[in-house]
Amino acid sequence: MLKIITKPSLLLCLLTFIFFIFPKKSYNPNKEEHTDNYNENLFLEKTSIPDTHKDFILKLIPLIQHSNQEVLLERKRLLLIKSMVEKEKKIKLPEQRWLKTLEKKYIGKINETLFEENNESIIIYLNELLSRVDIIPIRFALAQAAIESGWGKSRFCKEGNAYFGIHCYKAGCGIKANADEEGGFEVKSYNNAQESVTDYILFLNSKRGMQRFRNERVNYFYTDTEPSLSKLASSIKGYSAIGQSYQFMIESILRKYIPENIANS
Repeated sequence: MLKIITKPSLLLCLLTFIFFIFPKKSYNPNKEEHTDNYNENLFLEKTSIPDTHKDFILKLIPLIQHSNQEVLLERKRLLLIKSMVEKEKKIKLPEQRWLKTLEKKYIGKINETLFEENNESIIIYLNELLSRVDIIPIRFALAQAAIESGWGKSRFCKEGNAYFGIHCYKAGCGIKANADEEGGFEVKSYNNAQESVTDYILFLNSKRGMQRFRNERVNYFYTDTEPSLSKLASSIKGYSAIGQSYQFMIESILRKYIPENIANS
């Protein structure tokens, strides 16, 4: 996980440069995004999609929107704290306590002496946190859900609302794999589909192995002149044991089944 140091690493310096220099392109992080209501008209340009796939997509879109909105609210508050630091204003205790909660959630540990450091170091740290507290493009999430749940037909999805195939390793944490499936883990289960979506977004935003994805997401939202979900797909090969084939699966699902006229959040 991230180590707090007074001399910033090259990666953190780069993130700082990106957040200072480049404006947000795909959405405005300073305000809540609107929630679009989608219906059958979404598929006018993809008429060959099976009805079951359409139902799956229409079911998950509002759930992903809802979880993304929660992340955007956190991001908005975090940006306000960063703005106060940049203006050399004192961060009040309630905001410091909230920030610690956010650190624990997204980084896994707390920098207890953060506000004893100089402003430059604080801003670098907040930018690293901002690279984690961000949305997942809806089309990308839909493609992963389709793969990991077999369009909602997998045993793990039916029995435990496991739309994203996230593994857990404590007995009773989820649904056990069958004898003919890869052992040593359970597939994490949830009370409902919304919980599954929220946990998936947190997984991508917090886990060490998803750092490459988060770096590429910064490019996707902030720097690329032609943002590409294919680049995001190439950065998430570690999500699945099948490696590069997973990237090709995501790209195929996006191309064949996921409408392009879906907003990012």
